[in-house]
Order: sequence, then C-alpha cells, then structure tokens
Amino acid sequence: MNRPTVHVVGAGVSGLSAAVNLAATAEAQIVVHESATIAGGRRRPLFDEATQTAFDSGADFILSSWVSALALIEAIGARGQWREAALDGIAFADLATGERWRLRLGRGRLPWRALAPRNRPPGVTLGDFWPAARLARAPAAARLADYAPRFGTAADRLWRPFALAALNADLDRASARLAGAALVASRWGGAKLLAPTRGLARGLVEPALKTLARRGAATRFERKLTGLAFADGRVAALDFLHDRVDLAPGDAVVLATPPQEATALAPGLAAPQDFAAAVDVHFAAPAASDAPPVLGVVNGAIHWLLSAGDEMTAVVRDAGALIDRPRDELAAAAWRDVAALTGQRDAVPAWRVVRRKRAAFAATAEQDALRPGCLTPWSNLFLAGAYVQTGLPDCLEGSARSGAMAAERVRAWLASR
Repeated sequence: MNRPTVHVVGAGVSGLSAAVNLAATAEAQIVVHESATIAGGRRRPLFDEATQTAFDSGADFILSSWVSALALIEAIGARGQWREAALDGIAFADLATGERWRLRLGRGRLPWRALAPRNRPPGVTLGDFWPAARLARAPAAARLADYAPRFGTAADRLWRPFALAALNADLDRASARLAGAALVASRWGGAKLLAPTRGLARGLVEPALKTLARRGAATRFERKLTGLAFADGRVAALDFLHDRVDLAPGDAVVLATPPQEATALAPGLAAPQDFAAAVDVHFAAPAASDAPPVLGVVNGAIHWLLSAGDEMTAVVRDAGALIDRPRDELAAAAWRDVAALTGQRDAVPAWRVVRRKRAAFAATAEQDALRPGCLTPWSNLFLAGAYVQTGLPDCLEGSARSGAMAAERVRAWLASR
C-alpha cells in the first residue's frame, strides 16, 4: 500500500518546522515546494552584489524559553550552532540625556531583581512594572496603552522599548493580550538570549534541509503555487506555474505561505491585512571589546544596536514612516546614532540596508482577531505561519510553533482515515 503524500508549500521557518515534524515518522511521504531558489522565507539570506557574499536578512535570535524553536533546533541537530549571549541584563542608552543603565529582571512574574534601583531604568519605580502582572489576563480587544503609561519616563524607558522589541509596534497600537503572551513566553523577561554563531541559514535552515533529505523528504525549489483545485470539500490538485500535481484521496497540504498569498489561494480565508515594517542597517565596523552585544536606544533614530565580531547592526522597528527613504539617508541617520553611542568617527563606514515592509503582521487587537487557526474548511488543507493563531505575536517561536501545530493536525487527520 502506497503511503500518502503531504505537500508542504513554503520553506520558511513554519514550513520547515511542519516538514521536519512530519518527517520524524514514516506515516507519509513529505514533499516541500518553495517558490524561491533558496529556503528560509522571510529569514532567507540575501546576496550582496558588491562583496559577492551572502548575509542574513535581519537580526534573528531565539529565547531559551521558546519551546517550539528549541525543539526544532534540537530535532535537526543544530543546537551547537547557537550560543548564549553573555548579557548582564539588557543595556540601554538615552541619546537625549546621555544616561546609561541596565535592566535586570528575575525569572517569574515578579521582577524581583528590579527591587534594587540599579537594576531598573533611572526614574522608573517598582510600581511601573505592575502592568505586567495584569497583561496575561487582558481581554482580546485591549491595547497595551490601556495598562501601561503612554507618556513619561516609564513609557519611554520601559514600556515603549518592550513594545517595539516584542511586538514591532508602538504601545499606543499594540495588543495587550499579545504583549502578555510575549512576556509569558519570555519567562517574564528572565529568559536567556541565544544567537546563531554563523547566521540563521547555518543555524536552522541548512540543517533542516539536510535532516529532511536524510529522512527521505523531497525539497523542490522554484515551485510557484498559482492555484488550488477544490472538489468534494478537499484540495484535489496543486497548480504550479509549469505543472499540476493531482492529489490522491489520502494526500494532504500544509500551506506555509505568507498570509497575503494564502488568502489569494484559499477563497474566504481570513488573515491579517496590516503589517509592520522594519529596517536593519549593517555596518562594517567593529564595536569596542567591552560593548554590550545588545543595546537598547531611547530617544534616537534607531531602537537597538547589535554588536557581533566586525559588524554592528542598527535596528529600527515599526519603521513604516521611513521605509521608503533612500538607502543612503537611512544609513547616514542610523550611523549618527551609532557614532554617538560608540564614539566612532563621523565618517560612515561600508554599509548595507535591509528594508522589510512586511516584517511582521501588525500586533494590534484588530489584526490578532483576523488570525485563522491551522484548520480550514477543506479537510486536507492545513495552515502554518506566524500569522496563524498561535497565541504569540509574530516571531520565530510563533513560526516554529505553527509548523508543529500543523504537523500534529495532519497526523491526526491521517490517523482518522
């Protein structure tokens, strides 16, 4: 008897997570279809024509509390490709006042380390942390600004940096429920930061592809899905740009494409329609040996400065207002902040700008309400992607979790037949 085939459409993190989980057993033949020439989706490496080298498209990391992402990395044998960042809390600098501090929290809902004033931002009181305890129970329609202050020192030095980092949104628009979910997933800020030693491609994407190959799964590139053929309440065929694949009655499809593609392929499917942008500016300039690997920036053009090896990366979140500015202007504006923070010369070093107009779905209550589950009206069609309702904002953990959820649903469907 022939095994059924599960077609995974999309080789981003969610698609790879679904495929790796499904390939762990011999229940079905797994075929991954990717429209691009390489895997990785939004996190695939980009090619620099000037240097003729590939580089990661963004600043990716995981937290030690992210269960699904760690499980995926362990399953593909890539744990050794990730290092724990040596952080003594999270370093911050205020470009308006010149003040610097470190935010040190404890594990658990109570920020016990913040009892000491030196472990919290200047001017922030212990009471300013209180909204965190209420966010986990926030109703679906609530905004973060309904709980946290919108103005003042606590807003500028605590809650706005958190909203930008965890939700890629300003606290005026951010969902309170998603903010609470992000806090819980980070062990209330007590999780450790893990970064890939040689980039996300080598730390996740390439090991996942090798694992799939070892387990007999097929990965096919330059396979653009243009349509789904439906019949009798199921997907009957996949229409690709140059061919059609007919599905047997026991075959299944995991649609791990961006939400705008998924809604175009599956009529009537609801999904987020509003997205948040991000800009990363990579500079070929080493930071000082004692520079923190992660530096939060208050009252600057950039929000985060990441330092690793011979490169510094300036990160701008919720960047819709400047996403269309010329690249040289973005680089110059970012370098002014970097130079002020690090004492570097004013001359802008070699740079490259990565602009992501759809870096994440907008983490608002309205967009969160549009997120679908992984099940669809068609019995053999399942969804995966960070936009699927995982309970988390758009993040690598959400992508990995959605793929694992889709794989679990597919296995249950196969077993029921």
